[in-house]
Amino acid sequence: MSGGTAIRIDAPRRDFLAYKVACPACGTLVGPRFVTREHLDVPPDPPYAASVKCPKCAALFEVVFSG
Repeated sequence: MSGGTAIRIDAPRRDFLAYKVACPACGTLVGPRFVTREHLDVPPDPPYAASVKCPKCAALFEVVFSG
């Protein structure tokens, strides 16, 4: 998210909780352990998104939870 550009990916919350979401930069599977911030400002089911830091390449990105 450097320089004001944020990478956002959509993923089912279930997949994120099961570490089945891949980092868009290197493909490492990430999950809740790598969350730096949860976004709670959109109802009805917070958190609706999470900021994540990849443990392998240190890429920062947002995972937006889909249905």
